[in-house]
Amino acid sequence: MFNISDYLKKFATLGQSALHERDAILSSLREVCGVEGAEFEVKKGVLYVKGSSMLKSAVYTKKDAVLASLRSKSPGSKVYDIR
Repeated sequence: MFNISDYLKKFATLGQSALHERDAILSSLREVCGVEGAEFEVKKGVLYVKGSSMLKSAVYTKKDAVLASLRSKSPGSKVYDIR
């Protein structure tokens, strides 16, 4: 007989990777740039930082270090650029 709970188990982990990636981005920005609670959006592998121009320039000047930190924290992350 068909067990619905077994079927739904495979959908339970769909949102987990997005949450893990978001936490990795926040911790990378906090460690490398010293930025707390930054607003951002990820579209098609590009991380768009929202906020003041001072915040954006702080993140952009340390772009390579942020991407390296993000890759080490979340190897499955698809972020390859920051704008």
